[in-house]
Amino acid sequence: MELSQIPSAFQSRLRLAVIAALLAGPQNFRALQDLTGATPGNLGKQLEVLEAEGYLQSKKEFVGKRPNTTYTLLPFGREQFTQYVALLESLLQQAAPAPEPEPEPTAPDLAPSFA
Repeated sequence: MELSQIPSAFQSRLRLAVIAALLAGPQNFRALQDLTGATPGNLGKQLEVLEAEGYLQSKKEFVGKRPNTTYTLLPFGREQFTQYVALLESLLQQAAPAPEPEPEPTAPDLAPSFA
């Protein structure tokens, strides 16, 4: 993956957070909402986008009478995320070292001298 080829899935903080959360294993909607701090509407929309692009799949079922949707990262999503992280690591290795911070100027000692 090259810098000009970063998928749109990684151009959103929320989508990155969702993919990172799913690396640990399947998560339900409520868990993803708690992990990301996203509103239900925004999270739902971003999950739809990621599913449509083939990064994850959803499984809808009922627990008792309550709907429960679980999301799983697909191999394509994991591979794309791995390539994205590798690109970032490569950029960091190629980057010039950060300049050393300049020392802060010290104020002259204005205390009276009794010598």
